[in-house]
Amino acid sequence: MAAYISASRRTDIPRFFVDEFFTAWLKGEITYSGGYGRTFTVSLNPADVLGYIFWSKDFAPFIKHPLFEKLIAVNNAVFHFTINDCPDLEPRVAPLARRIETLTRLCDTVGAERVFWRFDPVCKYRGKDGRHQTNEGAFYTILPFVQKAAIKRCFFSFMTFYAKLAGRNVEFARFALKEKKDISGRMLSACSQAGMTLYNCCNHEAPGLAPGIRTAHCIDDDILRATDRFGVHRPLTVKPTRDGCGCFESRDIGSYHPACPHGCLYCYAHPDISG
Repeated sequence: MAAYISASRRTDIPRFFVDEFFTAWLKGEITYSGGYGRTFTVSLNPADVLGYIFWSKDFAPFIKHPLFEKLIAVNNAVFHFTINDCPDLEPRVAPLARRIETLTRLCDTVGAERVFWRFDPVCKYRGKDGRHQTNEGAFYTILPFVQKAAIKRCFFSFMTFYAKLAGRNVEFARFALKEKKDISGRMLSACSQAGMTLYNCCNHEAPGLAPGIRTAHCIDDDILRATDRFGVHRPLTVKPTRDGCGCFESRDIGSYHPACPHGCLYCYAHPDISG
């Protein structure tokens, strides 16, 4: 049965594995590592693909590739663009100004209705001065640029405390419930003024903290139906990938190996935190 292809929640394919993706796309199939010595092959033949959901912190290499415009001319595609600005936690992400430029170009090329801003995750951590701080402030710096690009959907989450974070070179702290409520309310108010809908991903309590925040389905049946340009969409079933996830079904073609070179310290996947 034809499926949507997710590329990828496991690693940043549009930033670091562009050539590998387009080589596989031309071939009509991709093989990826599933860990534990397993490999999986997924068809990318047009008859087997309803569309693509792309995820990245930096789409610049992807949209510069000579096959990019051909890809989007013949395939449905939506784009989750994660734009934070916290160098303490994101040591190898491109400068903000360059990512904003890429965001504008992406929206101009594919249409802003197919691009979603992820401010993800919201973190609290101990800074170099020994004091606790958050990355919330960057949200209000980035928002005007996203609004100018005509994006209407913003996704956010509060950081999940996975056991693997204990080995990272940073001390994270948990938000008190009142802090979450205050942050959620401020973000919702700012989004509403900007004409954007705010969605929360994987935090059960967040929509109740600030009425107006919607529960996220980052791979969303309604959105994919609305953005289908070729009449191929079929009803999807909900198929979560982790606790609190509301995503509908897709085939993810990413791998946790090799580690993601961005090296973001809050990452729940497999960041390269060496050096």
